[in-house]
Amino acid sequence: MEIDTFVRIGGHKKICPTSILMLKADINYTYIYFIDGSCILSSTNIGILEKRLKESDFFRSHRSTIINLKYVSDFEDKDTIGNSSSIRLINGTKIPLSRRKAAVFFKIIQ
Repeated sequence: MEIDTFVRIGGHKKICPTSILMLKADINYTYIYFIDGSCILSSTNIGILEKRLKESDFFRSHRSTIINLKYVSDFEDKDTIGNSSSIRLINGTKIPLSRRKAAVFFKIIQ
């Protein structure tokens, strides 16, 4: 794996984007969840990380979550009783999908 395939996530730590499952914002910090089940806290905010991951297969499902599209297992469109759309990752985590981002997401997936 070449060094330019790694992304800096804060400080001096660089990781491979394919190992990231999702990112969750917490004010000015970001929790980065990995495919192996581990999690780290970065002092870099989610907006900056989104720009750094722009070249990879990541999608911002709503204002506080970015998911890796490679690890989407299923998605649910808005149901008849008004529940919002959601995305299920391969680890079983259910992520809400913003109404404004739903059309873009369904276009990317299909």
